[in-house]
Amino acid sequence: MNAGGPLLAALLTVAGLGWCHTSEPPAPSAQVTRIEQLMSANRYPEAIAELRQALAEIPESAGLRLRLARALAADEQLSPAVDAFRHALRLSPGDGEARVDLAVLLTRLDRLPTAEAELKTALDNDPELASAHRILGKLRFREGKYDEAAGAYRRATEADTTFGEAWFDLGQALMKQNELDAAERAFRGAIATDSTDARFRDGLGFVHYKRRQFDAALVELESAVRLDPLYARAHFNLGNTYLRSGRRQEGVEQLEIFRRLDDQERRLYSLETSILQSPGEAGLFHNMALIHSERGEREKARRRYIQAVLRDSNFAPAYHNLGNLQLRQGRLREAMGLFRRALRADSTYVIAYRSLGNSYMRLKQVSAAVETFEHGLRHAPGNEDLQNRARIAREILADLERAR
Repeated sequence: MNAGGPLLAALLTVAGLGWCHTSEPPAPSAQVTRIEQLMSANRYPEAIAELRQALAEIPESAGLRLRLARALAADEQLSPAVDAFRHALRLSPGDGEARVDLAVLLTRLDRLPTAEAELKTALDNDPELASAHRILGKLRFREGKYDEAAGAYRRATEADTTFGEAWFDLGQALMKQNELDAAERAFRGAIATDSTDARFRDGLGFVHYKRRQFDAALVELESAVRLDPLYARAHFNLGNTYLRSGRRQEGVEQLEIFRRLDDQERRLYSLETSILQSPGEAGLFHNMALIHSERGEREKARRRYIQAVLRDSNFAPAYHNLGNLQLRQGRLREAMGLFRRALRADSTYVIAYRSLGNSYMRLKQVSAAVETFEHGLRHAPGNEDLQNRARIAREILADLERAR
């Protein structure tokens, strides 16, 4: 299914996805290129269909199996993704990173003992596999075994000193044990790998806060919220630091930002959980996109809207909202195509008539705007907004005709 046709495809930009390549047996290069293009464009159902077709001809290709596993995981089909990873690992049992990816999926499915078994197998094959040590640490952290978690994170940083995520996780585990000096060293290790990551700055700032070094804490926490205004915890820590520094109004403002962002994150988490149970429900992806739009995360919103229409090619709100995203980026023609696509999906979706009519007005195609508004009014004759827009457009059209 190509839900958006050439127009939707034209809107999709490369998102990137790491693959585990294999040369035995090879798949046709044109077919692989097509699959990777689909994946890069977040058109996962189409990529999955192409991969299954390719695997029907080359069933023993570990590379294609891994692509299928990752496509299924990206499409939130976690249980089928697990099966695909297992098949790929039977063909390529020494692929440690694929085994770690499988373990991550298993943790999302709350199959923790099985996830741990996969990680241990990966480490048996490669004791220096940093990603496996890190995920094993996250399992221990989740169990409240912070000392064991810290040990696993240390092994990850020893295996890869540039592994910023592992340094950060180590700092988190050490904070749970109130080992502030060691936590500071860990967060500084994370910052050394990426000084622009808000989480790393927030971690160091919280160490200063715990020591009551509020001026030093403010330097890091203010930097964190500048780097990522959507990172809720940094606003929480900054708000509390302002309060402890006697800056009450600023503290209250930061805590209010935290409450708003935290509510959005809770709603996103709830939707993600629902998607695990109903990965084919377009409305769940659409609702996630709305929250991302609310947060100003346009690229994330775009991806979720696309996932919605690929699950339901007649989901008019998603086409319309994709159009609005294009409109905000100055792509008027592309936006109009999506508004029209929304109306083909649902001719009674009145808001799309308004958006399409407004677009015609911006192009100074007033006659087309009048026709569009009036078409909408045939479906919603009592809609005052459309009535007003149609009236204004008619008046402008009349003035133009008189001026000729």
